[in-house]
Amino acid sequence: MEIEKKDLMPLSFLKKERYTASFHGMRYFMEKKEEEGENHLLVACWPEPFAFAYTKEEEKSYKSFPFTEEGLEDARAYLMEEWERRKG
Repeated sequence: MEIEKKDLMPLSFLKKERYTASFHGMRYFMEKKEEEGENHLLVACWPEPFAFAYTKEEEKSYKSFPFTEEGLEDARAYLMEEWERRKG
């Protein structure tokens, strides 16, 4: 069981909208952020059942990736690592 590339929205979608999803007890979002003139893919994850706004900050994890196909794959791998860490 894992998050696969087909489960994520393409970069063309992420250019315009935040993508929010969940995976077996973990919620997450991906969105484009501009930092110092460069686009990055920001990923945040947190445990269910609450929405992002109602989850304690210390329960959230964030990581930024290049806004590229490789960055999207690295973000997918990061989410799987976080899920493995959190499920235990």
